[in-house]
Amino acid sequence: METSFFGPLIIAYLFLGGAAAGTFLVMSVWSIGFYVSDSAERHHVRLRSAFKALKGRVYTISFIILAVSMACLVFDLQYPDRALLLFLRPRPTPLTFGGYALAIEAILGLLLALANVFKIPFIDGRIKRVLEALCAVCSVAVMGYTGVLLANQAAVPFWNEWSLVALFFFSALSSGVSVVLLIDYFIQGQTLLLRAARPLQKAHVACLVLEGVSLAIFVLAVLQKPAAAGSVALLTEPAMLSTALVGVVGMGIVIPFLLEVNSLLHKECRTIPVSDVICLIGSFCLRYCVVLCGAH
Repeated sequence: METSFFGPLIIAYLFLGGAAAGTFLVMSVWSIGFYVSDSAERHHVRLRSAFKALKGRVYTISFIILAVSMACLVFDLQYPDRALLLFLRPRPTPLTFGGYALAIEAILGLLLALANVFKIPFIDGRIKRVLEALCAVCSVAVMGYTGVLLANQAAVPFWNEWSLVALFFFSALSSGVSVVLLIDYFIQGQTLLLRAARPLQKAHVACLVLEGVSLAIFVLAVLQKPAAAGSVALLTEPAMLSTALVGVVGMGIVIPFLLEVNSLLHKECRTIPVSDVICLIGSFCLRYCVVLCGAH
């Protein structure tokens, strides 16, 4: 595959696809955990009602984000009808795996969105849990695939590092947490849900640490690779370097980490909208820098 395939729409696809998959994973795991503990009637009726409203909104928004990301991928192709070949004439390639994973994720996401917004008789609580478990597994596959898609490009030394898979995975997970927390912050019943979301904020802090470690490993590996000298030179140009330092490191990792820790220490949630919007911008900057420096 030629590097010309990786244009602006692919940057949007990698960002939106990763964020959608991360959001599906976070919401599915949280929902399964919520209802496992709810079996002992530990949750108040108002909390259960607020959580149901949250799920309906999160699954719906996640599905829309995923659909937009898939549209970016299809329209980036010179011949969009070629996307059908992934299903009509499948071959054992990362692109085929990603196509199937995205399609299954979209179907599961749509079912979960409909089941939580409308009452569907044949999708009861047990079926929802099964769908959520499948959605979580598929989300992990999609999140990993967004990094594999680039790391598998042997012709591009800057991308051909498997630490990039971990970097994109944790970035997508961080984006997913941010999307869930933002929706949680602005929906009705937010006070109850924000208290319940504190473990999610702690998980976000851990995720940001792992993302930072993955980024350090990736950068060190690339700097030691002579074949990637052209990409490194582009990365160190003033405009790109400022985007990398301010956008990727600052907005994507450091600032969200500090704001989340501050929120947890002071037991307040006023930093959530700022922290998570900044985190999403940083996640986009990461894919922008990685794609442009590799496809120079």
